[in-house]
Amino acid sequence: MAKAGAGMASPASDRRELNLKWALVRRIVAVGLLCVVGTTVVIMNNVAAEARRQNDEIARTVDKQLQLQLFRIDTALDRADRFPDWQAVASHLLSSGQCVSLFQVDPPRTNSNCVGVDERGTAPSWFVHAYRLLILGQSNVERMLLHQGVERGRIVVTTDPGVVTRQAWGELSRLLGLLAALVAVLCLLVFVVVSHALRPTGQILAGINRLANGDLSSRLPPFHLSELQRISEVFNEMAERLQTTTQERAELARKLVDAQERERSHIARELHDDVAQRLTALTFLARSIEDGVGTTAPKVSAESAELVAMAAVTMRSLRDTLGHLRPPEIDDLGLAVSLQELVAEQNRRSNGQIAFTLRTDGDLDALPAETAAHIYRIVQEGLNNAVRHAQARSVEVVLAAGPTGEVLLTVTDDGRGATPEDLRRPGTGFGLIGMRERVYALSGRMTTEAGPMNGLRLRISFPSELEMRAVP
Repeated sequence: MAKAGAGMASPASDRRELNLKWALVRRIVAVGLLCVVGTTVVIMNNVAAEARRQNDEIARTVDKQLQLQLFRIDTALDRADRFPDWQAVASHLLSSGQCVSLFQVDPPRTNSNCVGVDERGTAPSWFVHAYRLLILGQSNVERMLLHQGVERGRIVVTTDPGVVTRQAWGELSRLLGLLAALVAVLCLLVFVVVSHALRPTGQILAGINRLANGDLSSRLPPFHLSELQRISEVFNEMAERLQTTTQERAELARKLVDAQERERSHIARELHDDVAQRLTALTFLARSIEDGVGTTAPKVSAESAELVAMAAVTMRSLRDTLGHLRPPEIDDLGLAVSLQELVAEQNRRSNGQIAFTLRTDGDLDALPAETAAHIYRIVQEGLNNAVRHAQARSVEVVLAAGPTGEVLLTVTDDGRGATPEDLRRPGTGFGLIGMRERVYALSGRMTTEAGPMNGLRLRISFPSELEMRAVP
């Protein structure tokens, strides 16, 4: 697969991935905790409601007893000084912590009857405070005592807060342990079931990661779930289209750059065989004229010498042009020597301001001629970018043909570096378009990353056994 990265490469370890299983388990745990809280509130409310029901029943019973006594007083069957006479009934009805009070209107006085609190068992202070704040006030009951349409007083039945909270805590203590165990078992079962159900998502994620890493042959297997099967079908179709498009682009790039190299080579041969020979003949002819004229025609002799000098300058310019079009060392001496000459030329031009170094490893001369030409052009463009834009003090080129059948090329400088925007900006020298197309032609991969000295590192890899297809 051919892949060229224009931005800064980010390690795979920096990728943040969502673990769907744990996300679902966390949500289920949250739901379980909400259920526990809801159950706790229901139990606390039920305890308060039960206390209120008991208090209301006591208030009705006391009200009936006092109504009966008032009726007996009105019919002279009882004495008024014995009102209220309800302690015996109240004492029989009251339980631990309950208290019944009668607040009379005429004459204004209060009668109360309470039962002591059983102190066995305690509730945590935080629970007592929460219960009193949220629910406890619901258990108290107040009832008007009316006789013949006249208010005779108020009956108030209360329950000691400690008793109600201890009852609520006792109920919760019995149920919360069971609920916690049920939630834990539920989470375990859900994790197992979800892990089994979402096992295909691991294969999907692995396929996506392989595709992101450049493996366009990655395909997903069929799945039983219709949703996942649809994802697999779309993924495979997209991967196949991307692979086909990339292969076609790589083939086109290969044909274009190969045609370009062949055209360069053809032009170089034509210039060398025709123009260079004509310049050489012109030089000999001018020197022959100069020698033949001698001192008899000084003006002609001077013009002949000037013509020889112009031919020499033109010949040097032609050699530079031939070297740019097609370095003769690639065909005659091989890639390694050509790169050494290229680096030596850059060192001569920089005049010590930039130090260029080259390290090679492996049998580079075994590479096909066109592949060697592509590598030479890539290195040449990388060095030119470092000179023009990086403001570097040193540039290192490393080219190695690995034993795994892969060629690795790195160009590293210690310059100012480049942002992803710089690398994508056209017309700045950082576009790397020509280099990228040659990498595609080599079916390779190109990435740019930060160098060890805050500079820029260009990393290229491609297969060494590249089948160079002939262009029709």
